[in-house]
Formats: sequence, structure tokens, C-alpha cells
Amino acid sequence: MSGEEDIKQRLLSAVGGLDQFSRNWNERSHSPKQRAESAITSAEQEIGDGIAALVERGASTEQVEQWSAKAIQLWLAYQAAGARTANPMITGPANFPVARNQKAMASERRKGEEFYAFAHRPTSWLDHQTRRADRAALSAQAATVEHRSIEFPGVRLVQNTTLDRIQLLFDGKPEAETIAELKREAFRWSPREGAWQRQNTNNGVQAAYRILRFLGHGKASA
Repeated sequence: MSGEEDIKQRLLSAVGGLDQFSRNWNERSHSPKQRAESAITSAEQEIGDGIAALVERGASTEQVEQWSAKAIQLWLAYQAAGARTANPMITGPANFPVARNQKAMASERRKGEEFYAFAHRPTSWLDHQTRRADRAALSAQAATVEHRSIEFPGVRLVQNTTLDRIQLLFDGKPEAETIAELKREAFRWSPREGAWQRQNTNNGVQAAYRILRFLGHGKASA
């Protein structure tokens, strides 16, 4: 996005144009087109402010685009939820589905909260993306280092000094009882590493050996 007009055009394109978008308010407002225009203007401002904050923080063009696409996606979900609500003053009170409308309005509120929470914290999103990138880079670096490891039947203990983690790598998915024991010992599953891990401290090492003994590797000792 290079300006407010770009934001507006993307929003209009996403909803199929103003006339199409106006139909979202046919059962909610006496002035559906004005409500549609107001919603577009509000989203344009919210997303534009977020982009400005990202640019000020030095976000890359790719990061700005990722954030913008997510913001538009959440806004569309918000508007779609709103389109399922109705106003009995517009539709008429006869046979009005009160319970269904209350459920639809609750969904609209949730979707709205999700959009505004995301739109109002663009720099928090950027910080999270940066941390993810840093972790990915560190993980890639760790894969090139030969860390101290010990093999046991069905599991390998790795002391990953690059990531500062003590890791247990299983041949397959552990049994439910083993997973429960891992969690009791404060191990957490890392999809990126394909390992159950916790911080590489003396306590962490001791916990890993307790898990190994739980698995029947009686000679395992710290």
C-alpha cells in the first residue's frame, strides 16, 4: 500500500464494491449506503494508522503487506458477521428471530474486537514477527552444530547449547502417559525443533533424566 487511496481501493475490492457492500446493512439500517461508506472510511483510517506506525518502526515492505493483509482479513470477518444481524425496526417485529439475532450480534462483537485489537497494536505484531524470525535463524544455526547427545531406545537426549535447551527427541509421538510426564517436568513441545524441550539448566538436565528413568532407561543418571 502506498497511500490512503490504495487502502480504500483494496477494501472496496475485497467487499465487491460499495453497492454490493451496502447490502450488508439492508436489514440493519435505513441508510445502508451511508453505513457502508462509514465502515470503509473507518477501516481505511485504522489500517492506515497501523501502516504508518509500522513504517515509522522501520518495517519492511513485505512486513507491511503481511500486516495489511491480515488486518483486511480480520475486518472482512467482522463485516461478514455483522451482515448476519438484523434490526427489527427495519425488518419488522413479526416473527423476528430474537435468539438467532442475539447470537449473530455476539459473533459480530467478537470479530470486531479481534480486528480492533490487531489494528491497534501493529508494533506488537512487528515485534512478534521479529522474534519469530530470530528464533528461526537461531534454529537454523543450531542445526549446523553438533551438540552433545545420548541415544536411548526410542528417544535421544540432546543438550542444545545454541538454543540453550535440553531436548528429548522421540522416534514417534510419545504415549499419553509420557506426554503427561513431560508436561509435569515443564517440557514443552516445539514443532520447529521436533523436540520436547525446556531451558538447559541443571534442573532441566535432572528433569530430562527423570523422564528417561520413567521410560525405563534405569541406567540414565545425571
